[in-house]
This record gives sequence, C-alpha cells and structure tokens, in this order.
Amino acid sequence: MTITHSDVVIAGAGPVGLLLALLLHQQGVNVTLVERQKALYPLPRAVVFDHEARRMLGSAGLGPELDLILEKVIGQGGEDGTNFVWRDADLKLVADLCWEAPTASGTDFCFGFNQPELESVLERAVLSRNIPLVRGYAVHALQQDADGVDVHLEPFTFKAATNGVTAGVVVNGLLSSSPEPGSPTGEGRTIRASYVVGCDGANSTIRRLEGFTTTDLNFENDWLIADLLLKDGFVPEQFKRLGASQICDPTRPTTLVFSGKGRKRLEFMRLPGETPEMLLDKLWSLVAPWGFTPENCELERKVIYTFKARWANEFFKDRVTLAGDALHQMPPFIGQGMNSGFRDAGALAWRLPLMLSGAADPTKLFQSYQEERLPHVRTLTEYCIDLGGVICETDPVKSKESHDALRAAPPPPQFDPPLGRPGILTAQDQAGHLSLQRNLATAACEALFHDVHGHGWFLLSFGSQVEISEASSEFFVDVLGGKCVTVSPQEDVKGEYAAWFDRLGKDQVVLIRPDFYVFGHTALVDVDTLVGELRTKMGAA
Repeated sequence: MTITHSDVVIAGAGPVGLLLALLLHQQGVNVTLVERQKALYPLPRAVVFDHEARRMLGSAGLGPELDLILEKVIGQGGEDGTNFVWRDADLKLVADLCWEAPTASGTDFCFGFNQPELESVLERAVLSRNIPLVRGYAVHALQQDADGVDVHLEPFTFKAATNGVTAGVVVNGLLSSSPEPGSPTGEGRTIRASYVVGCDGANSTIRRLEGFTTTDLNFENDWLIADLLLKDGFVPEQFKRLGASQICDPTRPTTLVFSGKGRKRLEFMRLPGETPEMLLDKLWSLVAPWGFTPENCELERKVIYTFKARWANEFFKDRVTLAGDALHQMPPFIGQGMNSGFRDAGALAWRLPLMLSGAADPTKLFQSYQEERLPHVRTLTEYCIDLGGVICETDPVKSKESHDALRAAPPPPQFDPPLGRPGILTAQDQAGHLSLQRNLATAACEALFHDVHGHGWFLLSFGSQVEISEASSEFFVDVLGGKCVTVSPQEDVKGEYAAWFDRLGKDQVVLIRPDFYVFGHTALVDVDTLVGELRTKMGAA
C-alpha cells in the first residue's frame, strides 16, 4: 500500500470540504481531499447562499466567478416589497424575515444558486492550485496515535443508477434509491495526516468511525422537492407576485424559493396518510397552481427529503474533527444548513495552521471550536424548528393559532446570533458578532474593506493609528500575520465606520479574526493588553 503524508486530510469534497481546502492551502498547509464520488454530483441540493458565505468565499480568492452563478434575490421579491416571508393559505402575510435590511458584510443578505455550479467553481480553484483531490476512494478506517492519524482508503464503487429524473426518498441527504457502496477491493492506500476533518455529509463515515455521539431533536417531516429549469426565462406571474415564500397552508404546506439563475424550486410537505409514492405522482398537479407546467419548465429533479434536526455532541476526538452536515443538520426553512458548514470551515481554517505550527495549544483551539460553534448551530436549529413548526402544522385550528402568535410576536429580522462563549473571545457584548464591512473610498475606486486590505487578523481603528509594542508585534504580526489598519474619515464613504466605532466607545481598536468575527475591542492605549488576552486564550507558545 502506498503511504503518503498530508498535514490535513479532508474527507468529503462537497462545498464545505472544498472551501476548507482552499483556505488552508493559501496559508501554506499541505492538504489532501478525499471524495468517494468519481465526479461532481450533477443535481441541485442547497439553494441559499448568504452574505457570510460570500464573504468567506471571497477570502478564498473567489469573486468574479461567484457573480456569474449567484442569482440576485433581494429586491426581486413579491409585490408587497418583501423578500422571504411566511404566508397563510390565503397568501396573507404572517411574518417577514426582513432579508432586505443591510448586513454586516456590506452585501445582500442572501443569493440563490445551483449547487453543482458552485461546486464546479470551487473544484476548479482547488485543481488550479494543485491541491490533491483523490476521487473514487472512501475512508475505510482511521488509526490515531500521539503524533497523527493513519487514514486508510479503499476504492469506492457504486451499483448502476437508474437513468432519468432522480426520484426517491432521501433521509439525511442519502437517496434511498441511489447507488449503494460496493465492497472494499483491497487496492487501498494510506495517508498519514496530522489532522483529519470529516466533511463527508449527514451520513458521515468519519463520525461513525470515531464514535461521535449526536443529539437528535426528533423533528422529522418528509418533503417533495421539485427543481425546475425555466424555458426561455419564463417566470409565472404567481411567483413574481409572491416572491420567495413559505405558504403555511395546513392542507398542503408549500415552499417557493429562488434556486439559481434560470431555476426555481418548489417544496411540498407529505401529509398524514400520504405515501411517498402518492406524493411523487402528484408533482405536476402540485406545481400547476403556481404557474409551472411542462410547457414552460423542465423538471430537473424530484426527490423526497426527510428533514431532520441534530448535531454532534463532540466536535473533535483528539486529532479528528467534523464540519458541515457531518457535524450538524437542520431543516432548510431559513437556508442555513450549508452556510453553517461554511462557518465551520472558516473557524477551522485559522485554527488548524496554528496547531500545525505549534504556535497555539491544539486542545484549547479545538475546545473553543466547540464552545463557539455548538451554541450557534443549536440556536439557529431551534429558531428554524420554531418557524418550521408553523409551516408544518396540518391542523387548521392549531395552524391559525400559530399564525396569530407569529403576527403578535414577529421573529427578529435577519437572525444572526453571536458565537458561543467562552471560545477565543473576550467577554464584551460585541465579541462573537460579525465585524462591520463597508465600502472604502480609495484613490482608485470604492471597494469593500476586504477587497482593499485583504483577509486575516486585523487590529482596526478609526481616525487614529494603532501602535503596538514590539512584543505584541512579534505575536500578532510575525506569528499570526496580522495587520494594523486605520480607516480615515475620508475613506468612510457613508459614515458607517464612524457610527460603529461610536457605539463601541471613544478611541477604540477592534481585534478582528480571519473568520470576520470580533475577538474584542479596547481603548487604543490598551491595545497590548487586548493582544495579550488573545495570546492567553489561544494558549500560544
């Protein structure tokens, strides 16, 4: 068996694994991707791409490529000016999530997209940077010791798939009628890694091999997913009038969403007493009231998913960790499944290089990963279930009661909870929230902060320069590669940086992490204390 070495092995080359590989590679980490599929999976899955994801992929060097595949959603909503809403059976407003409000990232709150197109962009970037991508192999076993992990791979084969439109029942993302894995052939190989990240989906092999336990909230509903390709750019008037909506109709809960340029997705919940086969057979009759017919669109995919809500109780086992659907799953009612996985990738992308270099304590970094990400995932999942319970209710009386309750106490706009504590964060209120990004006026043009100053660690001030000691510089600049940046009033196009710093306090400096979250802030004169606190929380050498 051929034995090779990699700093990090990532199992799973979906969006999360591909992004993590790009982020690690640009920091000089030797990373290897392992994916059992021999080629990109060609059918749609996730369809919502949020502002934080766009910021994260921008930090991986992807920009213009995304503009070609992302569909503008904000401002394309219904005639009532909304962008993503809950409606009752009469199509009257129940709740508006206010996705049109300004975001911390300086871009629209979300975009529609087609996952195969996104994965193609990510894979091209991976291959262009000569990151090893081992396709057609699956992780068969892991052996950990004090110095690393032996990752045993075997060729992965599939039984022949049925041709035509995908139809079947999916549980946790696995199509029940999809090809089944073949048996190991004995033609395996072993990769020696310092760390392993399981990005291998809801039915994660890495999670199973290492014995990660899970918490399941027992929220399960079957939904028929219909992905439609529009002919000649046709969009039905009903869709134009309503925009992206959750139709809380107890006789047939329904979802209408944008799903990438030239595409639309409709989802229909399976009712009590209705079999999956019965639901699949009704597809065209279900989409017809919304204006979709075989004459104006093509059915790209029909599939029944079982929506679930669960997360792993442990985020790491020694040198093995998880990210994405391998770590958590949530119903898609607010479009945060894949986006939560991207946050995992961003959190690991700055931690793993510090572990590999010996610059910080691996246990503290892994523990802080769980402390920050688990409460964040749990909060989003519970919020999703609360809203999902409204749309999934099939009892007319209870449905009306839930509508009245939601109208009386609307959900918070653009729900973006902070990271959990203690983590690698100070105890301040602003710590754990996304840092502000806005346009800066430069000599050449106006551009977003990260397009001007790049990505990584920042000590950011407004109006007054940041001055740090030699000892702080040795850690923050030499070890972390951090930058000290001052935004001047002249650069502050709309005065939003001035307003942000006013809220933080007089003459403040903000320490921003590579995943865009605020570590903490302090008075300019105390900047060395802030850097020292970061060093302590990391267990830095």
